[in-house]
Amino acid sequence: MPTAVDGAGGAGGTSRRDSGKRRKRRRRWLVIAAITLLIVAGGGAGAFLVLRHHNVPAAQKPPHPRTTLPTASTPASASPTPAASSPAQATPTPAGAAGWTYPTPVDQSALENNNATIAGMSCLSATQCYAVDSGGNVLQASAKPGWAIVDTDPSAGLDSISCASARFCAGVDSSGNAVILSQGGWSDPILIDPQSGRLTGVSCPTASFCVAVDDSGNAYSYTGSATRWAQTSVDRNSGLTSVSCPSAGFCAAVDSSGNAFTYRKGSWDAGTQADSNTGLTQVSCSSSAFCMAVDGNGGFAAFTQDRWTSGSIGTSAVAISCPADGYCVAVDNSGGFVLYQHGAWSTATKIDGNNMFDALSCSAVATCVGADANNNVLNYSPAKSG
Repeated sequence: MPTAVDGAGGAGGTSRRDSGKRRKRRRRWLVIAAITLLIVAGGGAGAFLVLRHHNVPAAQKPPHPRTTLPTASTPASASPTPAASSPAQATPTPAGAAGWTYPTPVDQSALENNNATIAGMSCLSATQCYAVDSGGNVLQASAKPGWAIVDTDPSAGLDSISCASARFCAGVDSSGNAVILSQGGWSDPILIDPQSGRLTGVSCPTASFCVAVDDSGNAYSYTGSATRWAQTSVDRNSGLTSVSCPSAGFCAAVDSSGNAFTYRKGSWDAGTQADSNTGLTQVSCSSSAFCMAVDGNGGFAAFTQDRWTSGSIGTSAVAISCPADGYCVAVDNSGGFVLYQHGAWSTATKIDGNNMFDALSCSAVATCVGADANNNVLNYSPAKSG
């Protein structure tokens, strides 16, 4: 019979550690017995639950998913083969060089039959233009049908045209006549210069005011009556070659001796030697504060701050158009164009082979139409080139 436990413990008594071990063994046997009963009574599933609760450590929770930071993408410029833009996002690019389209023939019948070339042009927008040729034809361009002959002056070749709107234009010819588009139709040729005969330029800022000039130094003013053009002697020494009127209150005209004349408040001044090298061939004014003239031999004369100054363009410009103060486009006699902005001229860029240009009109900044001696037209719209 086992000895009773002594509260003070002694050499012959059982220690608390041995007693604890016995209690653990008894619990383990009780657990085993319980498991055995469960296996017998309920099958392996109950045993699994008991074992999981008592003997198998709890499964660790899976770690929280790590947030993966996206790697920095390679800049598009560093990619050797950038992805192509989708067609919907692609920006249309004009054909040809430097924002100009390729030459498009528009008046080939006149060129082939009469050797007639486009001599003047006036554009109201990129797709609404009028032009005249040396065979006496007036051509009109619109967006859909393109260019077509809309009037003919049988008396002589037309030299210049100016349109204040799509409903009013005036063209002048080499026999002193004017043809006018008004009230939806073109007039018959009207003799406005019986003395000289050759009108070299015309400018119409409004439907009630035009000025035409001739090669004898005279200016003719239209003030609403197609048959009454008031004559003024402007240049007694040379013939006037071109005129530009940005408004009814201001005009500038140039002559074949390099002189420039300005019109203000109904009268012309005595003129200024603007280009001492050679004669000025064409002038364009965007306002009463800015004009630019070219001489055909690489020189220009600029009107700013109420005075004329001259300089070099770098190419032989034959036609010029200035739709805004400080901004001009000029075309030359060998298929090139130059741009004036920020007070300087660009270098010439070939846009039409070696063809000589004859006419140019810019309805706005970066919106121009030019015509060459082969009756081809080219459109300038660099803003659309992306």
